[in-house]
Amino acid sequence: MKHALGVVAIGLSLTTGLVVCSGRVSAEGDNAIFAQLPDAPEGIAVDSNGTMYVTTINGQQIFQVNDDGSSILIATVPSAEEVGQGLLIGMETDADDNIIVAYTQHSAINGGDDLFNPRHPACHDVRVTRTGVYKVEPTTGAVTAIATRGDGHPFCFPDDVDIDKSGNIYLTDLTYAGIWKISADGSSVTMWSDHALLNWTDDALPLGVNVLVLDKAEENIFAATTTLEGLIVRIPINEDGSAGEAVIHSRGHTFFDGIEIDDDGYIYVSEPGINTILAVSPEAGWLGMTARKTLSSGGDLQGPTSLVLRDGVLYTTNLAFGVPPENQNKAVVAIRNFVRD
Repeated sequence: MKHALGVVAIGLSLTTGLVVCSGRVSAEGDNAIFAQLPDAPEGIAVDSNGTMYVTTINGQQIFQVNDDGSSILIATVPSAEEVGQGLLIGMETDADDNIIVAYTQHSAINGGDDLFNPRHPACHDVRVTRTGVYKVEPTTGAVTAIATRGDGHPFCFPDDVDIDKSGNIYLTDLTYAGIWKISADGSSVTMWSDHALLNWTDDALPLGVNVLVLDKAEENIFAATTTLEGLIVRIPINEDGSAGEAVIHSRGHTFFDGIEIDDDGYIYVSEPGINTILAVSPEAGWLGMTARKTLSSGGDLQGPTSLVLRDGVLYTTNLAFGVPPENQNKAVVAIRNFVRD
């Protein structure tokens, strides 16, 4: 259970963001720095060949991370000329091994402090046109917009993506508290689910649904929130592709910023405020008190966010949100030798 983790509380400031506190080193799994990037990494994905890619949130860059921990710059999104104008966040690879990535442009109204402003000025700033979803071709670095606010779509803070077998893109919107469904070519964009469980719950943290993952059968989407009590929400996918009624799968957590699922349905989540990675049972518990296990905590974890499994190793990106840049390790961390149940 969450209360048995032996960790300290988090702090929150609307001006400085989240203060990431250190936890204990867990005996359940070993964590160690796998690679270091020039900027804080956020998104992580692996293609069909096992090639790993990582986004840097402020540098708006995508790197290929090699098995020896070295990295190669693939692309800057939307362009090198727009660095500093937004955040490059979650990513996934499609069936053709292209990278699909979420980008949020800052509002010019208040210098990019939109995230913790309940009024979310970027959502209403007509000068914000680049927010949306982009495709990156890894071998050429070509960047193509799939769907953006400039196309007339009212995205607010795109955060994370996943892709089904038909190429449809599911996109979380951190402050609309909803999940968009976007066709592979961007010709169809709909608000797929805006259930109340995905919404933010407290003015102190006006953020909602953060990350999502499809189960392997593509029968459900599991979405995790950045609410003060972090929730894992299960949303069934109806036969016609529409969203079913959302239900709480697991509750009693701190806020989330990463999610992954394995072939057996175990859900892996990151709780960055307490530097902890958990495995959550596929079987929902009574009133959402679902069985969970600490996989790793403390050590080289520093505000862990996105997660990906590769060859039995769980990788996470250290966003280290709220940590001064000079103290960030800017690392991808590998978690090995863990036991999920």
